[in-house]
Amino acid sequence: MSAGGFVRVSYLTMVLVPSIWVLYTFAVFAPQSVPWPMLGPLGTLTQHLIKNYPVQLYRGFWVAWGIHTVEAVIAAILTTTKNIGGVTRLKWIVQTQLFGLASLYMLILYKPKAKAL
Repeated sequence: MSAGGFVRVSYLTMVLVPSIWVLYTFAVFAPQSVPWPMLGPLGTLTQHLIKNYPVQLYRGFWVAWGIHTVEAVIAAILTTTKNIGGVTRLKWIVQTQLFGLASLYMLILYKPKAKAL
């Protein structure tokens, strides 16, 4: 826990989530620009989804962004209820928009220190 009340997500999450988003974005908007066979079984699965379920991939992309946005709104509400403000609040909201539940879960678990009398 940092002194300002902000906890960043793990490095693993910081690498995996953006990588998946980039892969998903290319699968939906520019599938011809990725050498899918070079990605092994993941590439084969993605090619199958692109060929057989393009509409579902497209809709799923926007649903996932919507879910992350709802999580960011929840983070905004939680930071208000936990009296987290300023830059720290913004960090929580942006991190939750980018990394979703991994960040929101840490915010839910965060217990602010009681103010001294």
